[in-house]
Amino acid sequence: MTPAIVMRAASPEAWLALLLQGARELGLSSLDLIVDQAGIGSRWQRRLDTQHPPLALLQATPHADAADEGPVLVRLPVQQSQLRLLKLLRQWRGQPRVLALLGDWPFDVLAQRLTLCLQASWDKGLQQGVLRYHDPRLFAAVVDALDEPRRQLLLEPAAQWHWLDRDGHARMLDAAALRAQPPLAWPEETMPLDQRHIDALSSWHLAETWRRDYLLTPAMYGLDSEEELMRRLARAHQAADKARLWSEPERMPLVESLLQEGVG
Repeated sequence: MTPAIVMRAASPEAWLALLLQGARELGLSSLDLIVDQAGIGSRWQRRLDTQHPPLALLQATPHADAADEGPVLVRLPVQQSQLRLLKLLRQWRGQPRVLALLGDWPFDVLAQRLTLCLQASWDKGLQQGVLRYHDPRLFAAVVDALDEPRRQLLLEPAAQWHWLDRDGHARMLDAAALRAQPPLAWPEETMPLDQRHIDALSSWHLAETWRRDYLLTPAMYGLDSEEELMRRLARAHQAADKARLWSEPERMPLVESLLQEGVG
């Protein structure tokens, strides 16, 4: 499943209009947002007129100690003026803060599914952590890393998933085809990940760390896209893993050579 760019350089005003129009076209009465409130506290919640009290998705999980710094689900009426939301989107512009869902699941059922998908486990359940699919920078990478059952588990609650990418473009993943299937029955209380899932997601974590530590910019490699830079970095770290280059000095020549492809 490939996300589509539906609007380039989307302003907060244009993106909100796109979301509300999309909800109306699908016959929805509400718009769901997952807001990452890390570093901003919860006061923003009181500025919105929501259909349900905002819900911290980690509060009833083993990761409850991080609930106040984690994702919060809010449901807003489509037919009501969303000037307060617009002010927040303007305030958060350029931050990886909001993932939007267009779907019709009951709020409580949606919250349960989203909470389940946040709870990753691996190493036969001995290890647990938070699957940060709600981060707009990682959503597409998470979807791509998952196999079909896990992908359906995450995506089927919404017909469309929307976010702003690193370049400020509005992207959308159409999951309507999954809704034609019966809802997935899932016996687990977590989303178990195999080693291949862990490896794919780790490459994106390494890419983000590498980009930050070495102050990498697209222009250094003849690129004009933050998204393309990150894609190349993640692919380079996957190649380094396959080559069994584990230390940073070992990885450096291969990563740099793959980043330099096409330069000059």
